[in-house]
Amino acid sequence: MANKTQRYYRSLYEIAAAVNSVRIPEGVLDSMAKTVSEALEAKGCSIMLLSADRKVLLHTAAYGLSDWYVRKGPVSADKSISHALEGKPVAILNATEDERVQYREQAKQEGIASMLSAPMLFKGDVVGVIRVYTAKQHYFTRSEMYFVQEVANLGTIALERARELQQCFIEVDKLEEGRRQFVRFLSIVAHDLQSPLVATQSILSYIADGYTGEITDGQKDLLQRGIRRIDELLMLITDLLDVPRIEAGQLVREMQEVSLNGVIKQAVVGLDNVARQKGLELRIELPESPPRVYASSRRLQQVLINLISNAINYTRDGMVIVRVKEHENEIAVEVADTGIGVPPDELPKIFDDFFRGRKAGKKGTGLGLSISKRIVEAHGGKLRAESPCPETGVGSKFTFTLPKNGRLGRNPG
Repeated sequence: MANKTQRYYRSLYEIAAAVNSVRIPEGVLDSMAKTVSEALEAKGCSIMLLSADRKVLLHTAAYGLSDWYVRKGPVSADKSISHALEGKPVAILNATEDERVQYREQAKQEGIASMLSAPMLFKGDVVGVIRVYTAKQHYFTRSEMYFVQEVANLGTIALERARELQQCFIEVDKLEEGRRQFVRFLSIVAHDLQSPLVATQSILSYIADGYTGEITDGQKDLLQRGIRRIDELLMLITDLLDVPRIEAGQLVREMQEVSLNGVIKQAVVGLDNVARQKGLELRIELPESPPRVYASSRRLQQVLINLISNAINYTRDGMVIVRVKEHENEIAVEVADTGIGVPPDELPKIFDDFFRGRKAGKKGTGLGLSISKRIVEAHGGKLRAESPCPETGVGSKFTFTLPKNGRLGRNPG
């Protein structure tokens, strides 16, 4: 008796662990049916759920039963589970002769002698039945009934978790579709705005340069302010158009084998002067043997310019370091600074579209980092942020990786 009790508790623990895992619900129910059969040393076990009209039981999981028996026909919510539908276990000693059993002849052919049905209850309502089958006539004991009922309770939890997960997936799909529609809308609007803004900027520049007649210094200053504002809008439009282009896999057509050292050297052109004007040191640490990667040179430069510009903008004194590290399967590019850093509560959100931190100021679109992340992922890599920088304890460090065999990391588009 002690051994049986231990076996029951061990089985309940295993089922509870499965229910609490991230496994798919069908796998949990199949595992449950198998565990119950083995714990009771029974012929088999099945889990059946009630149809929406509560008239038919639908086989959802089974163990130890032949396919033909499982598919023998619709199982009516009949007398064999009448008590189960009222929330009580039902034991049938002779399944081949008891009139409460719907498929007595099939049970005989399957080699089933006795049955035990336990209700699966959710918030007081029966949603299904777990049924145990024995090959020999068997009087089910109180402890066996208790064990099967507890398994049925765990099964209900598994089903509820499945419903919650399914609802979560539905909500996530809705949000993702909404996001895709929003991005498409933005790209259309951005594209339509681009041409008139460029035309307006050209006209303002033409007037500011005096081609339409002499203007005062005050008028020229106002015109130049308008030109700068249009520049900012055009930058926003470029960012908005980048998002759907990257997600559509356009980067794949730009990829070729390039020198990573060369890409970095091109990216820092001009930024060294910006750093120097702020009194910062921009240090570049490149390997002597330049690693070659399969990438879009233009897009990697875009990532580097964004990361280095941010580092310079948010660093008051000290330095910005760009370094390359080679690992076994990937190449890492690090951009570290001694700046103001990123608050801990903002770190998980800095790669979100349009996210702007408390320290970001007024400039920027809030898309730079999210676009950089998309570009790196399109190359088969990852972009992550750390603040403070682990090596110095201050500032921030942004690291993006690229696979050494870049062709394997290509976005299939």
